[in-house]
Amino acid sequence: MANQGTPAFFEQQLNSAQTAVNSGDFKRAFNLFSELQILAPTRGDIYFYFGCALLTVEEFDAAIQQLSKACQLLPAQHEPLFRLADAFEAVNSFSDVETVISFALKQFPKHPEVIYRAANFYKEIGQLNKADNLAAACIVHSHDMLLSSYAWLLRLNLSQLQDVAPALDALREINDKIPELANNASNKKKLQMITNYALGRFFELEKNTNEAFKHWQIANQLQLSMCDYEVKDLIPLFEAIKTNSTTLAAGSNRTTSFTPIFILGLPRTGSTLLEQTLCRHSDVSSLGEQAIIANQVVKLIAHHTQQPYPLFMQELNSEKRRALCQEAATLYENAVKKRQLNTPFVIDKLPANFQSIGLIKTVFPHAKIIHLSRNFADTALSIFKNHFAANEPYLCDLGELSAYHKLYKNLMQHWRQIDENEIFEITYENLVTAPELSIEKVLTFCGLSHQQLVRYTEKDKQPVANMVKTLSSVQVTEPLHQRAIGQHISYAAYLQKNGLETD
Repeated sequence: MANQGTPAFFEQQLNSAQTAVNSGDFKRAFNLFSELQILAPTRGDIYFYFGCALLTVEEFDAAIQQLSKACQLLPAQHEPLFRLADAFEAVNSFSDVETVISFALKQFPKHPEVIYRAANFYKEIGQLNKADNLAAACIVHSHDMLLSSYAWLLRLNLSQLQDVAPALDALREINDKIPELANNASNKKKLQMITNYALGRFFELEKNTNEAFKHWQIANQLQLSMCDYEVKDLIPLFEAIKTNSTTLAAGSNRTTSFTPIFILGLPRTGSTLLEQTLCRHSDVSSLGEQAIIANQVVKLIAHHTQQPYPLFMQELNSEKRRALCQEAATLYENAVKKRQLNTPFVIDKLPANFQSIGLIKTVFPHAKIIHLSRNFADTALSIFKNHFAANEPYLCDLGELSAYHKLYKNLMQHWRQIDENEIFEITYENLVTAPELSIEKVLTFCGLSHQQLVRYTEKDKQPVANMVKTLSSVQVTEPLHQRAIGQHISYAAYLQKNGLETD
């Protein structure tokens, strides 16, 4: 063992701290980091690793302090700036995010990763022209084909290009080089996948449905090969949810100081559009899509009951577990407060929360559940043509999506049979064809006052109410339109041939 105070001892302790983080022993990790900072107060890497660990456990304010110091001590590295931006974003301090992003661009004006990160930030806050210019600069400075493909996909999705022909030439050049890469080349499969998603988008803009679908099909097949399960593996879970969840509310007592609004359903059904509309109300803010229910609330209850979800549901309905439900609600409330959301109503729009409606209403009897649905063929096309970061089989295969759709519909019917009055049903089609009436109904259901500012105009470009991290970040800046209704019709034969099953 190295002697205390020697460089070897220092590196040994730093490795031990990082190992503790990886194993989830954060208490030990934080003690080690604190000791190391006393030994070497000018080592920026300690502050960086400490800040990243604090981010993991959602100690955002402490993470900001550590990462700010890391940025000062590591001026030649851009990663501390990225992580500091993540920390500011977590507490919804978007002006600080922009300050960090702007500083990073000044410090690293030709660094393609910095430029690409900045492009995505400006896309997420609705500054699409600036995002497009930065994505173009990323392509100019990048020597990495994967990053270039991502940048081209971003530019095509932004729809700011006056001439899309250069995109085709560049993407075909990348695609032609892929076979030359060694089979074990890092990111070869991902490169081919992203390039084909981008080519699909190019041909969609050119209204060449055959070529567009061909490239989307290649991209989806590649992503499906990266998935480690099939939808049929979820059947026991969905059956267990129905068996163990037989109520939607354990009582009427308020368990948080704010009213949670859960917008849920399938992806690509308009949840971001609805969220952005509601967030223009002075009493509403949003968590976005964060798995606090699945990752924190479920984990807490499972620990106390020594049973996984959904097996612990029957036990939660007993009187002796009321205190545990309140503890879970307080945990959720604290997670919201850490993100500096202080409005009377807070939106949680993770689509997959439809699997936890019974749990949500047990822990939060006063919560509002909004189920958003859309024509399934339109939903399927929107999922199929877009790249999702998560490798989930139902997001990259039409047959798998059809199977998932059946599980989803069956479970939603289960919740309705228990108490349909607890779930507000709204369709994407009604939201865009009769927006004022639809929003008035949502406001009434949630108990929100009716404010003119939340209503859409049909002409003006919509400013984003907060950062939009989903695939809908471009669409929600557009004037309200109905063009996406029936969009699947041009691709109906392709969708059916490739496994889509509609009712």
